[in-house]
Amino acid sequence: MNKILFLTALLFTTVNLHAAEGDMPYNMFNENGVLHFDYKAEDLAPREKAARAQLERDLQAIININKKDRTFENTYLAYDKAFDAYSDSLGQAGFLAYVSQDEKLRNAALALEQEVSNYLIEVATRRDIYQAFKDYADTNPQLGPVEAKMLKDTMIGFKKSGLTLNDKDLETFKELNKQKAKNSIEFSKNIREYKDSLEVTKEQLDGMGEDYINKLNKTPEGKYIVTLDYPDYVPFMLNAKDEDARKALEFKYSRRGGKENIKLFEDTLTLRYQTAKLLGYKNHAENRLDTRMAKTPENVEKFLKDLEKKLRKLAKEEEKELLKFKEEKTGVKAEGFHAWDTGYWTNLHKKEYYDVDQEKIKEYFQTDIVIANMFEIFGNLFGVKFEAADIPVWHKDVKSYKVLDTQDGHIIGYIYMDLYPRDGKYKHAACFDLVDGELKDDGTYQQPFTAIVANLNPPSKDAPSLLKHDEVETLFHEFGHVLHNVLTKAKYSSISGTSVSRDFVEVPSQILENWAWDPSVIKKMSKHYKTGQPLDDETINKMIAAKNHFSGSFYIRQNFLAQIDMMYHTATKPVDSTKMWEKYSKKIRMIPMTKDTYPQASFDHLMGGYDAGYYGYLWAEVIALDFFSEFQKYGLFNPEIGKKFRKEILEPGGSYEEETLVKNFLGREVSNEPFLKNIGLK
Repeated sequence: MNKILFLTALLFTTVNLHAAEGDMPYNMFNENGVLHFDYKAEDLAPREKAARAQLERDLQAIININKKDRTFENTYLAYDKAFDAYSDSLGQAGFLAYVSQDEKLRNAALALEQEVSNYLIEVATRRDIYQAFKDYADTNPQLGPVEAKMLKDTMIGFKKSGLTLNDKDLETFKELNKQKAKNSIEFSKNIREYKDSLEVTKEQLDGMGEDYINKLNKTPEGKYIVTLDYPDYVPFMLNAKDEDARKALEFKYSRRGGKENIKLFEDTLTLRYQTAKLLGYKNHAENRLDTRMAKTPENVEKFLKDLEKKLRKLAKEEEKELLKFKEEKTGVKAEGFHAWDTGYWTNLHKKEYYDVDQEKIKEYFQTDIVIANMFEIFGNLFGVKFEAADIPVWHKDVKSYKVLDTQDGHIIGYIYMDLYPRDGKYKHAACFDLVDGELKDDGTYQQPFTAIVANLNPPSKDAPSLLKHDEVETLFHEFGHVLHNVLTKAKYSSISGTSVSRDFVEVPSQILENWAWDPSVIKKMSKHYKTGQPLDDETINKMIAAKNHFSGSFYIRQNFLAQIDMMYHTATKPVDSTKMWEKYSKKIRMIPMTKDTYPQASFDHLMGGYDAGYYGYLWAEVIALDFFSEFQKYGLFNPEIGKKFRKEILEPGGSYEEETLVKNFLGREVSNEPFLKNIGLK
């Protein structure tokens, strides 16, 4: 089963699909036991209809069991397996909605996603199913720690699904959740399909590298088209000398999603508050946090405010230094910075004082070589190896690999890498869990399948795919999620891999970023695409010295995003999300919002699952850096500490409370000292 199903409106985006005809069940795997991606838009709805009918029969069988005869196997596991069968029958269609070149298939899958979301809300709020579980839970069964946690979490899930409400309130609750799910899907679709770009002259590309310029499309009049996609937008904002062009591009970028998304977001904030009140919570944040490590909004706010105080002093010192630098370069007194010039002047300052030019450095980081070294480093550390796999993929640019255990050579699972942008594709970098690991009825273990989907700089006619160092970090980060999924040994699919608390899920990904900064790793994976030479030691030392360049400004931005998320979701009355963003961007981040823009309209995290949870990135980074301090103590490439991390953190998934996982690895409580030291605050 693809994670616990309670009110997961986006469940369908990560489940698995059979190829079927009529009402006959099909296997989502081909004859070789691996996934296929051969789907037709017109087949999706009939398959779901047949699968739903079977699910209803399976659920009714569970409901019909006599109260005194209930067991973990015939109630909990039967429920789990019923949804396994249903999700398997829907398959990879939800995933293909985000990556397929077939627009018809994408649209059909998205339409079905909405229908499935509505249906799952109905199932999750059925009293007869809840009563079956309650009858079993009321017997206070003697279970192992993993099963006991699963049952406890399930009962909390039923509560959060509204099943302690009266009939009238439950119907209201259902309608609220259906509308939230609809809004979320539309919000994400509006971002993916948002079309805009900036036409610039060759002169306005002053500061950009030739490889960047050469890959841009042109208008019939000869102007260059700079899109809002990451590989176009970010380098332009960091390097283009023309301030007016940067301002124009940032204006367009900060209006992605359109005004329709403002309404969708604000309507959803109201719906979330109404839902929380029905369940007896003060606000949406309280509803979301009581089952997470942080537990309460007050704990999150304390964590963020305390960090803001430390960051503010550092960020102000950095702003003062950068203003002086800008004045020296322009000869004009600078009053402050805007969203379109902070990146440019920060990057220029870094180049001048640290001689670190990301556009030059990226010539040394060829994507294929970086991946090969990443495989070697973490393969040796965690006792696995990665080999190219000849298995079906959904696009010709996708590469696939099998993961083998070095101890006995068995295949643990499979991973895919879909790294370059294309029309209709998911716009960010993410790890998609396609098939969960789990212990099957025959005693064998289901091999996990997982994918990295990103939008890195694609190869051009003149150069291979090249990565800036922060993109190398991103690749390492997403690979942490991949390893969390593929190395799982969790017994049940619903607690497999990344099925952990939202404020812990980034720990395995954030810790891996640190290896991207080790001098020996940088040296080994750098190879100039023309000369074949690695980065020289002086440049590497400058990169590392520049690592915390203006870290106060970076982390105050992260702190702002986390705080604005909590403000949106602790509000008890309708908010003007644009005015709130404008106010607190200036107050916390110390950068004014560009007039007539609405950045929240493209802040997909807040609609896609990180609502009242964006703080989790910082929260998890504190834990990750404390974990990394253990590797620093015992050796970054020490397979013994790697084996311990694999065993205590990667393999269990959500089998135990996150606090237990932390203590099992560290042998103590978390300390924030390594985090503060890492970002230059101590």
